[in-house]
Amino acid sequence: MSASEPGPADPTASARDAAEFVRAQREAWSAAAPGWDRGFAHFEAFAGRLGAELARRAGVAPGLRVLDVGCGHGEPALTIARLVGPAGEVVGVDLAEPMIERARERAQAAGLSNARFHAREAADLVGLGTFDAAVSRFALMLTPDPAAVARAVRGVLRPGGRFAACVWGGETEVPFCTLTLGVLQHALGLPPPALGAPGPLALGRSGALADALARGGFRDVVETECTVEPRFASVADAASFYLEGSGGVQRALAGRPAADRARLEAELVRALSAWRGADGAVVLPSRVRSAHGVAP
Repeated sequence: MSASEPGPADPTASARDAAEFVRAQREAWSAAAPGWDRGFAHFEAFAGRLGAELARRAGVAPGLRVLDVGCGHGEPALTIARLVGPAGEVVGVDLAEPMIERARERAQAAGLSNARFHAREAADLVGLGTFDAAVSRFALMLTPDPAAVARAVRGVLRPGGRFAACVWGGETEVPFCTLTLGVLQHALGLPPPALGAPGPLALGRSGALADALARGGFRDVVETECTVEPRFASVADAASFYLEGSGGVQRALAGRPAADRARLEAELVRALSAWRGADGAVVLPSRVRSAHGVAP
């Protein structure tokens, strides 16, 4: 082996890197939880229909037991809790405990006693029991190994159970995500995400999500795509959503001085202004890829 040839991968180092990433994600989304809650209505205005469509593709019906991987503040888990009814149950998992706490509060406020929530990694589903169906909305691309998550989901699904997931599209298709990525690089001098690293665009290539499900052991995998239109009443409204509710922004600003936040905010307002319409609203049409498969 020459010095220019890569040596064998170090599984210990890979495990350390994955654990560090998960730790950073947990801290970032825990910090973003209050802001995410304030922006919850903005997000659900376009993402709510995606959750309902995932439930349909997963075959959710009254009386079933359903898993929601990466449930955040409780959606689409709470929508599914209404679909399965009192004879069914939904279990949501998310990395950040503050997100899970808010999901529990939402369930209680809605009188949905058939919804339970747990703070844990997406690939750690041991002890949750068996499910009839599973969904995941905008979560798989944020995990170190999406195929491992799909494998874990398959492990808790009954034979014939369906898993439906969605992720963001590619780099040129998702201003909802790429706008902030570009601003972080320009305003704070951050490097672009490493190729293949977990992040909003990690599964954006056509076929990537379907491949992750197939490698996780699902059969009859089908991938589709659609466009959503995140909308904000004003530039200030949109800037607040990103500054307060984005895990990536929270992670980038952690430990930085107030001047960096001010510079980031100014750059964000400038970038968002390019998407402002005649009525002052900011609309960011973005591509979404969905895939569903069947557990053998």
